[in-house]
Amino acid sequence: MPTSTTTDALARAGGFTLAAGAVFVAAGATAWTVVTRQLRAEKIEVPGNAPAFAGKPVQGPATAYVEALVIKGNAERGAGGRTFADISAALREVAPGSDEAAELRKQSMSLSTAASLRTALMTSVLAYGVSALVTGLGAFFVVTGSVLRRAGR
Repeated sequence: MPTSTTTDALARAGGFTLAAGAVFVAAGATAWTVVTRQLRAEKIEVPGNAPAFAGKPVQGPATAYVEALVIKGNAERGAGGRTFADISAALREVAPGSDEAAELRKQSMSLSTAASLRTALMTSVLAYGVSALVTGLGAFFVVTGSVLRRAGR
């Protein structure tokens, strides 16, 4: 039979775990909400050439990921399938002030802008994942804390 100090310790540990879990759930839910609000404020709509969610607003992890994929594909097509490395190599081989150099710099700028947009969208996808993880851990702590508190009574 457990002693009084053991049951008191279980109850205290359960209370602490329960409180920590509640904080985790609140923090995770808040992060999810903040990211969603920021994405909605941008008023981004998934374009028609997307593999899924065409015409839907970007306001969650799935739509943000699909939008990043579309941006990548569009940028690659716009650069004629060239990468930054390809464009840099081509720039070294053309006359600096030529029309071809201007076109290559334009493609490079387009790829750079696309990379920046994709990075922002993928950061939001990552933020959603972390907030879901924190919320899930918080829920686990709430359940574990409740069990420990009951065991300590």
